[in-house]
Amino acid sequence: MKAVLYKDIQFVEISEMKKPIIADNEALIKVKYAGICGTDLHIFNGLHPRVKAPLVMGHEISGIIEEMNTDRKDIKIGDRVVINPLISCEHCVSCREGNHHLCSNLKLVGIDQNGGFEEYVKVRDDKLYRIPNSLPLDLAALVEPVAVAIHAVRKSKLLVGDKVVVMGGGPIGQLVALICKINGASLIVLSEIILERLNFAKKMELITVSSKEEAIKKVMEMSKGEGADIVYEAVGIQATYDYITELVKIGGKIITIGAANKPIALDMWKVYFRELNLIGTHVYTFKDIEVAIELLNDYPKTFRPFISKVIELKNLQAELRRLVDGTSKVMKVLVKS
Repeated sequence: MKAVLYKDIQFVEISEMKKPIIADNEALIKVKYAGICGTDLHIFNGLHPRVKAPLVMGHEISGIIEEMNTDRKDIKIGDRVVINPLISCEHCVSCREGNHHLCSNLKLVGIDQNGGFEEYVKVRDDKLYRIPNSLPLDLAALVEPVAVAIHAVRKSKLLVGDKVVVMGGGPIGQLVALICKINGASLIVLSEIILERLNFAKKMELITVSSKEEAIKKVMEMSKGEGADIVYEAVGIQATYDYITELVKIGGKIITIGAANKPIALDMWKVYFRELNLIGTHVYTFKDIEVAIELLNDYPKTFRPFISKVIELKNLQAELRRLVDGTSKVMKVLVKS
């Protein structure tokens, strides 16, 4: 089979590999689509601490079951599926308490074992979710990032009529904003500095701002000086946390989504004095994936604009280069196998 192997910093190469051989409780999936994620760009740049070359990247995967060695009765060969790439140990305290996404020994398909930038991938059978025939396989490849956004919104306990701010207009931030819109937020302000992302948000009919001063002014004007009920931070940098407490109302919520690569300072005096709620989020639960499948199936036209382009395996090296150097400013690129 054909696979794209990460071999060195900013170098991947299409290669011929043996098709994986499945063991007990595993299935072989014919990959149809795999999305390029920010994590893949970190790997490509040599910045992921766990990754060892050679590796097949890609963890946002849709495909069809080709072979299976499992006792599961709810799936069969030929079924259209998406993959939960989280590999939990099932033994730590988090796993024992049902919080598999918070596993102390969490690993991922596409990071700790070969992922979706290949024609066939093998996974544990409990990582498979059958999707409706009405859900196209390209849209199904969005299930993983949509589940991340759903997890953040569900953790925030968003209420109909809430006023929200989303800091960061990358794929996850835009998906959070869209899911808040679907779930009845009365006001959504998205803060971003990249023009292409601002234009994308405007097409979704979101209110956009591009600076600290503009964000504070707009939020206060539209909330009658009270601030937002919920602020979602989807960047993970100090610059957004420098003023995040100025956007949220007394007793409001700050939801952390963006993965920071170093410690972040926060005005804890305002957190204390105004009784702000700081809520961390990490990836997604089994339920979040199920909800993501339902949402994508129910709102296909709403989510389709997130697919910016589809490329072939042989073009992955060039596309990764464009993404890391900023010449490709897109929302989501899918790789078709």
